[in-house]
Amino acid sequence: MKKFYCILIFAFCGVFCNAALAAPTPDEVCAKIVRKPKVELSVSYGKLKYDFSKSGRSLTRMHIKHYGGGVPAGKYVNGLATNDLTTELTFKLTKNTLNNGMTCVYPSVVELKVKIDNPTIYLAKEMEKNSCMYNIAMRHEQTHQQINVEAFDYYLPMIKSALLRAVQNFPLMSGKADVSLVLAKKRFTDEYMNEVNPVLNELQNEIKTEQAKLDSQSHYDYEAALCGN
Repeated sequence: MKKFYCILIFAFCGVFCNAALAAPTPDEVCAKIVRKPKVELSVSYGKLKYDFSKSGRSLTRMHIKHYGGGVPAGKYVNGLATNDLTTELTFKLTKNTLNNGMTCVYPSVVELKVKIDNPTIYLAKEMEKNSCMYNIAMRHEQTHQQINVEAFDYYLPMIKSALLRAVQNFPLMSGKADVSLVLAKKRFTDEYMNEVNPVLNELQNEIKTEQAKLDSQSHYDYEAALCGN
């Protein structure tokens, strides 16, 4: 019985000793020198512009072609609100080549810039300035732009959380040889935006839902009644 225990002890020792002597992976080596990056989310809102140069027919074409809107046959839109939601992800990458030839690449700064660019309100040039319908259309399009801003502000904490989660889940790239900074930048961009994009898509869908409520036929009828039409 004593001999059996000795064999069992030696067997376990062999397993654990081999595990202890196993060489660390490049990721494990790099993780010891990587410092937590500075993560920033910057937000900007473009200055609201007004355009009174287009006809109702032109605005209707824009509404249908570029924004997927619908208009009853023979009808034209009096106004249109547009903007561009853009994102830009930038890094400050650090690259360390260790004495054993391993390479570690990691971000020291990660910045996601989210912008509402070119917010513009168009009003059909046929409308008489300061008329009832002109004022109603102006308020309608201003409300569209306000919906954009409010939805944007509401989703900002979720966008920041997604970015922080992405950075935590993919903190570094490593290799037993050299790591290309060009390829590293692309990989970091893909990993981080794969986490952020679903939140941005949800934001855009929420904006579309809220905008559709404002553009319902019942709301159009309500606005027309305000001017006695």
